[in-house]
Amino acid sequence: MIWYLESTLTAVQKKNWMVHLYTFLLRKDILPVHYYCWKTRLSTLIPLALFAALFLLLSGCTYTVNNTFPPAVPEAPSYSPADPSGDMLPHHWWTVFDDPKLNASIDKALSDNFTLKKGYARMSQALHSRKKTASLLYPQLDSNFSGTSTWFSGESQENRNNLTLDLSWEIDFWGKLSSADKAALFDFEAGRDDVETVALLLSSQVADNYFQLIEQKLQLELLEKQIKVHETFLDLITLRFANGAASVVDVYQQRQLLAADRAKMPLIHTQIATLGNRLDILMGMAPVSTSLPTTYSLPSLPPIPLLGVPADLLQNRPDLRMLHKNLLAADHRVAAAVADRLPQITIGGTGGLLNGDLFLTLFGDAFASIVNWGSLKGEVEKQKAVVQEILADYSQSYITAIEEVENALVTEKNHMDLLKALDDQLIISQATLKETRNQYMQGLTDYLPVLSALVSLQNLERDILTRHRQLISIRILLYRALGGAPILDAFPPATG
Repeated sequence: MIWYLESTLTAVQKKNWMVHLYTFLLRKDILPVHYYCWKTRLSTLIPLALFAALFLLLSGCTYTVNNTFPPAVPEAPSYSPADPSGDMLPHHWWTVFDDPKLNASIDKALSDNFTLKKGYARMSQALHSRKKTASLLYPQLDSNFSGTSTWFSGESQENRNNLTLDLSWEIDFWGKLSSADKAALFDFEAGRDDVETVALLLSSQVADNYFQLIEQKLQLELLEKQIKVHETFLDLITLRFANGAASVVDVYQQRQLLAADRAKMPLIHTQIATLGNRLDILMGMAPVSTSLPTTYSLPSLPPIPLLGVPADLLQNRPDLRMLHKNLLAADHRVAAAVADRLPQITIGGTGGLLNGDLFLTLFGDAFASIVNWGSLKGEVEKQKAVVQEILADYSQSYITAIEEVENALVTEKNHMDLLKALDDQLIISQATLKETRNQYMQGLTDYLPVLSALVSLQNLERDILTRHRQLISIRILLYRALGGAPILDAFPPATG
């Protein structure tokens, strides 16, 4: 239904029409005589009063957004392990390992990784989409110029030049445009947190890949030492066999063990190459198998950082911040959908030159949907359902984040207990190998106990090395689960 504030009636026609209407009402005793005397003043006040009453009535139909939206789960007071007395997690969490090569690798990844650059591009898209939405809050001015030339018989010519400026402004009485603008703003902020999520994941992947590469290098060195031990044992057994103190079976058993260890070498070289290639990819480079420093080792773990309370994850984890911004954006879209059911009021005007004459036209337009068969209400309910969907995702992600922290803490504790037990087992294995070797050299036993003790010891050495690296990976998972301060120092400026 469209009301035009600008009537096509002339002023005289308006006056005659009003006189006839009031005369009719007076004759029918519908209006008192003194009402006619105030017709001019009331004819001005009645539309204003009706508009004010309509505005107040429809204002109660708007939607109030929720600016908090906590997760729909009971608040956890603390983590199950006791809060350690460590320090706050640094701005760049990976610096706790005090490894310059690792720091340089992560810095390069945060600068050149293409997945991160893709996130920057998405963030820029959201920024410019927000600028487009915000522009609708302000008057829109368009211009048009046209020129025509017409030739008639007799060589006469007529030229017409028109220049017009069209101004229109939708007044945001009900907050539809401002709600859409705020939703777009939260979309942009969610995109920024999404980039932070990618950066946090990327830094943890680089660190974990880097320490896996160090582990494989150390495994290669350990295997080379173990092969030398096998060669020494083989020389000893061969000498004893030549002297008739050992059987040929002992020689073949030691040769078999030596060959088995040599067969492990290609597998480790493959792991080193693939891990190096993966590290290059994470840093935005073509695979060239990045080399490690000349000296390298697995670091000792620093103390567990301050954990805080589980509710801190809502501010420290960028993925949870992103979901919260998405939730706020969706709620503002509910407000925009509710406001879309109310009348839209637009004012403006057109002015310019028409065949050399100046002209000006002002207008006001009010549009309201009367019958839409539930399409506008359906959009409101749809947006409310989107809010509930994101709220469920937000709540699930929150308790999953708590689970990740809890799992990392309990896994690290049990893993350290495992390493302590393996160290004790290593001492026993070394003593067992020494004793069985002495008995074999004295001819008190055959070579099988020596062989079994040697295999057990060397497998245990390799296992302990892997467990040390796994302990570092678990700590990296804890750092990633805790989140912390944004790790990106600054975002690139939006282009365009």
